[in-house]
Order: sequence, then C-alpha cells, then structure tokens
Amino acid sequence: MKSLVAILLTLILCSCQERKDQLHLTQGLYISNTTIVSTEDGNYKPYIGHIVVEKDKIVYVGKYEPNISGTFEQIDGTGKFVIPGLIDSHVHMSDVQGMLQHHKEKYPQLVKEFNTQMPRSYLYYGFTAIINLGGISDEQINAYKIQPLKPDLFHIGYSGAAVANGYPMIYTPEEFRFEMEPNFIYMESQAEHIPDQYKPADHTPKAVVKRIKNSGAVAVKSYYESGFGRMSNLPVPTKSIMTELRNESHANGLVLTVHANSLTGHSFLADIGVDILAHGLWNWEKYKDVPTDSLPLEIKETLDVQIQKQMGYTPTLTVIEGEGALVDNKFINQPALKKVVPKKLLEWYKTEEAQWFAQELFSESNAEEVHKIYGNVQAHAMLVLKYLSDNNGLILFGTDTPSGPIYTNQPGHNGYWELKLMKKAGVPLAKILASATINNAKAFHLDSALGSLAMGKKANIIMMTKNPLSDIEAYDAIEKVVIGGEVVNREDLEVKE
Repeated sequence: MKSLVAILLTLILCSCQERKDQLHLTQGLYISNTTIVSTEDGNYKPYIGHIVVEKDKIVYVGKYEPNISGTFEQIDGTGKFVIPGLIDSHVHMSDVQGMLQHHKEKYPQLVKEFNTQMPRSYLYYGFTAIINLGGISDEQINAYKIQPLKPDLFHIGYSGAAVANGYPMIYTPEEFRFEMEPNFIYMESQAEHIPDQYKPADHTPKAVVKRIKNSGAVAVKSYYESGFGRMSNLPVPTKSIMTELRNESHANGLVLTVHANSLTGHSFLADIGVDILAHGLWNWEKYKDVPTDSLPLEIKETLDVQIQKQMGYTPTLTVIEGEGALVDNKFINQPALKKVVPKKLLEWYKTEEAQWFAQELFSESNAEEVHKIYGNVQAHAMLVLKYLSDNNGLILFGTDTPSGPIYTNQPGHNGYWELKLMKKAGVPLAKILASATINNAKAFHLDSALGSLAMGKKANIIMMTKNPLSDIEAYDAIEKVVIGGEVVNREDLEVKE
C-alpha cells in the first residue's frame, strides 16, 4: 500500500512538473542548452539550462528542457554563456563627449550622429540599463525613448539636489544657474546670492525630494564637493541637510546617492549613512603623498563604517583614467572606438579644436608628469577598492560616463574599461559581475524587474562566447544582446559607415 501511495505521489509530482513546463508562446524566445550565470545573492552556481521568454518577460529558467509550443525563435546556446543585462548606475546621457554648448551649436550633425549611436554603443557592450545621475529634461527623455534600440533609462529628475552655488551649480553662469538646477537646496549662508524669486520654502530638502519623486526619478543625487583647481572653498551641505535628504528620500521610496571622492566627503557621508557613494575615495587629501601599497588608518576606519552600514560604493575608476588619457593620442587611436563612435565625430576628436580641455588641463605638464600624477591617484583608488572587496563592502558598478567634457569616456566602451580596471584592482570576477547586475538592481530598488535571470523579470539577457567568471575579456566577447525580449546580434549595433 505504501508502495502504491509513493508511485501515485511520484506521478502527481511529475504531472505538475510537466504542466508547469508546458508553455504556449505567442511572441516567444527559447534559449536552449546554455550555461546560465546568474545570482540573487552574489554566490554563483552556473549550470547548463534553458530560458524561455514571452514578449518582454522571462517565463521559465531552469535545468530541465521545457515543453513549449506556439510562435517563438529558438537559439541554440551550446557552448555559450548567458548573464543578465548589465546596469551602469552612473551616466550622463544628455552630454556629448568632448563638447561644450558652442561646439554642439557649431556641429549639429555630429551631435545628431552621436545621439543616434549612443544607446546602441551601451548595448554593444552589454549595458541594457543605465541610470542617468545628471539633470535631464522631458525633451531629452522623449528624444531618447524614440530610439529603436536602447537600454532601459532611469534618472534623478531635472537636476540633482545641490546646495545653492555649490558643486556642480558653480560651473553654470550665474544668470542661468538656478533655472538649470531647479532642485537646489536653499542655504541661509547663500541667501544674498540667490535671486529673490526663489523662496526658501520651495527649496527645503522635503520640497526638493517631493519634486524629484514627481518627475519619475528612482533616486536623489546630491553632492559633497568643496571644489578643486580654481574652484575651491565651495559651500557644502550641512549634516542636518544631508540627513534630511536621506530621510525624505526614504520616505518617498527613493535612494540617496551622493557625489564625493575625498576622505573628508566619504567620512562625512559614512557618518550619516547615505545609501550610495557615487564615486570612489581617491582624493586622500593630507595622505596624498603616502606610499601606494598601504592604507592609512583613518581611511581604513572610514571604509569600515561604510562596510558596516553596507553603503553602496561606486569606484568610477575611469574618471581618473579618462582624464589622464587626454595627454596623448593612445586612447583615440584604439581600433575598438571605430565600432562605437561615429566616424566623423572620431575624426573631430583628433583635431586641435577638440583638444581644448586637454590643453586647459595639461598646458604646463608633459605626458610623463601627467601619467605619474594620475597613476598615483589611481593607485590610491584601487587600493581602497581592493580593501572594500576583500572585506565584503557593497560594490556597485558605475562609470560616470562622461565625467567631464572629455572624449575619453565613451558610452559602453567606458564601461568595458571600468570592468577591466576593477579586475586590475584585484576585485574577483564574480564580484565584478554582481556589481553590474544584482547589486545595482537591489541598490536602486530595481530588482523586481532587473539584475538576474528569473521568472517574471524583464528579458534583458547577454549571450557571450566566454565565461565572465573566468575571463574579463568575456565582456568583449558578446554574441547577442536581448533587450526586452528582442534579439540583436552584436555586430548590428556597431557604427554604420
């Protein structure tokens, strides 16, 4: 009798499994016999399996071959590796690399070609979602949305929550500054430098966060930056302002991410416990000349607080690398750029006119001196990242593309560069992949739809010919990109002559 009951239970379980895997598709995709590399918690256990997509959603992921019918495209994934689409959590997609406003006005065709190719270049390197951490207008969002192929776009609203006349507001001419940064925070210390039409009540942290929320944003971006170069001693937020920004962000279901790259800034923000540090700690201030093979105790203590609070840490190593690359022509002559940068724009970058920012930065230095200075800063940044990685810090992938008016931070290409720099810093490949997928998705509250390959999530999938857990070059060995269920061959994303 017990034997009969066991047989019946087995038949019922098998029947349930069979019904579960019977999928009728109307606009489907079936990827078979592929190595699935995905995680929900940072621990990877790759396996040979199958993925089924209906329209833009994943409806099955598993080891067992599903029973499907209907209309679908099948891709044999034998010998291939699939991962979730990558997320770059720090971009500025409204900029044109290397151009100021007068350049854009002078070369409208170059701007048009860049904006057409830009989303395709992100996809070319596997980035199926980008988070714009600069101000963005409805017009720019709508222009992006009409592009036929593009990563999912998330943003922080029409501007960041900068303190009045602080960074980055200070770089905008005074007559346009407050109009261009509508979500600035009013500070009494700046009252005499704020036009009368802007009322304090409209620019409290509570009022600003509410506006940002209503704009469709996923995060609030703020800044702790006292300045550099000719722009120094800038106003910075007080502890009460930053604390209120954090509390109001959370009350509105938003994430607070803050620009800071100095020891002072990171210590200040670690004490408050903001959600995400939008840059790595590379400005060691009074420790800037210490050896590059050990961390000063004060820096370790700051990092330990960030680790204990599990604050998201975005290294943005290509900020330093990108500026340093302006000093010579090695970067601009890379063959890979021809695939993601429009031809005429690439030609313009090689002109004297396009070298304006490099000349501004390095007019009094030679290439050897520049590489030495930037190399020292980058060594410090990598040492910090290695410490966080070794001690279970929460690492998030982001590039700050572009970090300034530089042509050395190109869409997509800059992401691949950042991935390689993270490996060079000593971050294990599994942690690198998690930083650009599930970590970012969770940190920005997007994990119900993105960040892993799971039933019900959006079908953003990357197919590679190499294993990203054993070879960083896998991120340049992409064969297909699936964006919202649509399959695109990588070569179809390249610049068209």
